[in-house]
Amino acid sequence: MKKVSIVIPAYNKAEWTVRAVESVLGQTYPDIEIIVVDDGSMDDTPGRLSRFGNKIRYVPKANGGACSARNLGIRLATGEYIGFLDCDDMYLPQKVERSVDCLERNPRFGFVHTPVYYIDDNDTVLRACRLYRRRRQGWIAKDLVRGNFICNSTPLVRKICFEKSGLFDESIFIPADWDMWLRLAEQYETGYIGTPLTLYRISNNYIVNHLEQSIAEESMVVEKAVSRNPRPYLHIKDKLLSNVHYRHAICYLSVNDTDRSRKEIEQSMRKYRLNPKTMFLFIATAVLGNRMKSLRQCWSRLKII
Repeated sequence: MKKVSIVIPAYNKAEWTVRAVESVLGQTYPDIEIIVVDDGSMDDTPGRLSRFGNKIRYVPKANGGACSARNLGIRLATGEYIGFLDCDDMYLPQKVERSVDCLERNPRFGFVHTPVYYIDDNDTVLRACRLYRRRRQGWIAKDLVRGNFICNSTPLVRKICFEKSGLFDESIFIPADWDMWLRLAEQYETGYIGTPLTLYRISNNYIVNHLEQSIAEESMVVEKAVSRNPRPYLHIKDKLLSNVHYRHAICYLSVNDTDRSRKEIEQSMRKYRLNPKTMFLFIATAVLGNRMKSLRQCWSRLKII
């Protein structure tokens, strides 16, 4: 039986980190190495994790961001498969077993991902997030470059794949997972299990509070992808960047910043005037006005994400 290493980057979320660890200890797959990389927590994370003793490998380090913690975990991992679980998320009991089974049955897959259940701060399931409209399995890079649809707590990756793709880019913070899945998807086929096997916590959203940074970093991910693959992507580069501004126009709507949302719509149309999603959003905001106050309303009214 092949060993699986689960890397949990932890930072100042002691209670949720304990729950994340417990969810891995509760897996039906028996051979799991748990590596908790504490990225300079200033709360009681070390004390709370001490109860697990040698059931986990606790690795403290100076604060350097989640990517530096994941990269350290990759370097320390002794398993043939590596999974990444954010410290505020949790696995359902069969997550690892079913992911390993998928990769064992499909040696051409470099990694496998799944849908998630969204949960709130009290672990209440809000809804499932499944993928219907995009290519989820096989050679998915051409779909994935248009926008990230892989939750960063769901992939299980063959460790050997990082030799080709490289590690997480520590110069990127918000969409670093998108950048990584893209690089993997360019090199390897991707597996997909259609059942939600991860609980993904919707809490204080860092992205919503750092939208300028998110725009810059997502644009960087696109630029990197185009530079690696000029032949398939160069002719659609403007459309890809247009999609970045379109997504953030919706994010600004979600925080009721209609002025900035309009600016992002304008930026999206400047990059690619014929982007149908942006054109529809432009018309919808003009018609609906203040009635579009939340991202959920955008989803339910427009059905275009």
